[in-house]
Amino acid sequence: MASIKMNENLYDLSAIESDCWLKIMDGALQSGHPFHQPVFANTNTNGANMRIVVLRKASATEKTVSFYTDIRSGKWEELQKNQSISWLFYDHESRIQIRLSGKASLHQNDELANNSWANVNINSRKNYSSILIPSTEINDPKNISQQNADKTEKNSEEGRGNFGVVVTNILWMEWLWLNPGSHYKANFIYDKNGDFTSSWLVP
Repeated sequence: MASIKMNENLYDLSAIESDCWLKIMDGALQSGHPFHQPVFANTNTNGANMRIVVLRKASATEKTVSFYTDIRSGKWEELQKNQSISWLFYDHESRIQIRLSGKASLHQNDELANNSWANVNINSRKNYSSILIPSTEINDPKNISQQNADKTEKNSEEGRGNFGVVVTNILWMEWLWLNPGSHYKANFIYDKNGDFTSSWLVP
């Protein structure tokens, strides 16, 4: 929180909003960052459905966050029916929680997906080239592990047809600082241009 002054004389919501996005973008770039693997949630027929995903890209300018997935997975099918998405980020050391919500756009056969696939390493590409659909019931997990081990750079393109990118266009953000002395909470509501209105909330 060094970039934000929190005292009796200054409560800068614009600085907090900027700092939130800096942290989220750092999470996309740094594998060891506490925001690198946030919780993503959507809905299905059973209600809320939560998963941990790897944050692949974030843009403060566009107000977007993205992750990769297998298009045969349940979440891809669910997001085709309902594009509402929520995110949860938490940094244990700084005690900062950030929640986001917005609408998903799905990318599979377009330039964004092609560019993203080009940056996926061989080991990760194996995750998209399994013969069986994700979450299929199996008898022996070692069979899947062996199939992945057998894949090489030559056949790494096999997974391209199953690869998709989910981009969330953020409409709302909530920031919570669990400061030992006094907690602070604020929210930010974005319009279609990425401009926001903000307000303080009771923690």
